[in-house]
Amino acid sequence: MFDVNFDSTDPVVLCHPDFDHLKKDLLQKLLPYDLKNHFILFSSGTSGGDLKGYALSKEALFQNAQTVNSFFNLNHNDTWGLSLPTYHVGGLSVLCRAYLLENKIIDLRKWDPLTWHEKLKDVTITSVVPTQLYDLIKLNLKAPENLRFLIVGGDYLSSKLKDRAMELGWPVIRTFGMSEVSSQLASASSPASDELEVLPIHKVKLQGERLLVNSPSLFTLEFTMGEMFKATPLKDLSNPDGFYMTKDRAEISGNIIRPLGRMGEEFKVAGHLVNMNKLRDTLSGYLLEKDLFGQMEFQIESDERKGHKLILLTLNDFNREIQEISQLIAPIKIDEVRKMSHFNRTALGKLKK
Repeated sequence: MFDVNFDSTDPVVLCHPDFDHLKKDLLQKLLPYDLKNHFILFSSGTSGGDLKGYALSKEALFQNAQTVNSFFNLNHNDTWGLSLPTYHVGGLSVLCRAYLLENKIIDLRKWDPLTWHEKLKDVTITSVVPTQLYDLIKLNLKAPENLRFLIVGGDYLSSKLKDRAMELGWPVIRTFGMSEVSSQLASASSPASDELEVLPIHKVKLQGERLLVNSPSLFTLEFTMGEMFKATPLKDLSNPDGFYMTKDRAEISGNIIRPLGRMGEEFKVAGHLVNMNKLRDTLSGYLLEKDLFGQMEFQIESDERKGHKLILLTLNDFNREIQEISQLIAPIKIDEVRKMSHFNRTALGKLKK
């Protein structure tokens, strides 16, 4: 099925073509860990230096896939649109879900909004990232009636971007997932809802604000590959109760989870508490209104005197816009504006650090 074979028992490395030359060496280094029936993926933020990734068993992937299929009441008659790369868990998980229900899959990975939209006429469910969603609303493209769900993941989805898409009829499903749990951890049950329900397969709890997960769909092994190679089995990263401590912060109420961003993304600058998710939501909403979506990004950096500083990255000299953004986020202050020639992004649109 596409470039993934679920029938083979050999471990398979799935990665961006830029890292193809590492496959043989990585498989050799992982030989001691008996990773039959596993897929090995680099994490979505991999950009160079120490490369990080996970070994995911077919059992874990299929457990997550079955849960997602049940959560959305998918059946054999559904048709998946594959819009994300299969070397990322977002694309691989689509293949798993379709495999279990023997769904037809239409390849939509070569991104051109108009062509993609035309091919969507036979699709009932697909996954995209926020930058792709923006491309659709910028062209004022309306959702076809046959589309049941448009799952949005991979990066932060601003509330205004979702609202604009809904106005055009796109059945947007907000999700929260991670490679570590073989894709979705939580999802809204319908486009009308913004509440993220923890999928039944997962158990979650907090240590402070730090999110812990216990699930049969957790990874088998975590590895980093650089000057030194390190591989650590899940059992060595979990507490005695079997909970793995993620790098995410969250709030939990019953089975509803509210992600607060990654660890290190809430901090104080000059006495003001900064939450990067809230800043991104404000910035994304502003840029959407100005038709400048994707032209600016917030980034944080360590600072010897302040501890942290807030950087606004821009692709142009947006002097007036920067002043307006500064007013919107006050009393938080932008410490530095840095003009970039381009943004180095992952396949899912995330900004590489």
